[in-house]
Amino acid sequence: MKLTKAQRNEIKLKFGGKCSYCGCDLPEKGWHLDHAEPVIRKSEWQSTGTFTGKFVNTGEAFRPENHSFENLMPACAPCNLYKSSMNIEGLRYEIALQVERARKSSLNFRLAEKFGLVTVTEAPIVFHFERYTGRAVLAQGGDE
Repeated sequence: MKLTKAQRNEIKLKFGGKCSYCGCDLPEKGWHLDHAEPVIRKSEWQSTGTFTGKFVNTGEAFRPENHSFENLMPACAPCNLYKSSMNIEGLRYEIALQVERARKSSLNFRLAEKFGLVTVTEAPIVFHFERYTGRAVLAQGGDE
């Protein structure tokens, strides 16, 4: 499915020009189209010698029905690259694990937390698209 410029713009504005997941402003260029329910592309190993090679996309997909306009979400590059081929609930689960992973593997994080530079809160992972009501967001300092 090849999208027109107008269709890409329509998807970008779907959630107010913001990333569906984190809610950051999407740049003019460099934002990604993401499949909310993933389309997992098939690949096969192509040998280039003894113990060397690479995976090559076959052009086929495991879930081609998910490749639809309605399933496309605007996303910032970091969110889309992190999400990879996860579905929404998989992404929510993985994000929720990040504090414990940081505590376990990052001395810097543990020290920052110990000295009060980082405060961890217990909060559900709620994505921007789940909060978005379609109303314009007021600029900081604006009338409420």
